Amino acid sequence: MAYCVAGIASCFTATFVSVAATNGIRLSKLKVNTECIINFAKTFDVADEPITEGVKFEIEAQSDNVDKEQLQQLVTMAEERCPAIYSMNHEVKVNTSIK
Repeated sequence: MAYCVAGIASCFTATFVSVAATNGIRLSKLKVNTECIINFAKTFDVADEPITEGVKFEIEAQSDNVDKEQLQQLVTMAEERCPAIYSMNHEVKVNTSIK
């Protein structure tokens, strides 16, 4: 799960930077902390509880050419465009088989 959360964080961060660059926003600082509380009760068949309630990003961003409100709009655009966040918010069909 740690690798999964790290992948989500890197995907979101890359999307954030990409959207910033596309919109001419120069980032002078970017720090993203990610938190995800994991519950293995279902995995170990102890209880039927959600494995996680979600992922939390805390973003520290500064720019030389836009204000905090515009950075918040950038966050919203990155959330809408990030493939990892999309995959977590929408059903993704999984097809598993043994050959």
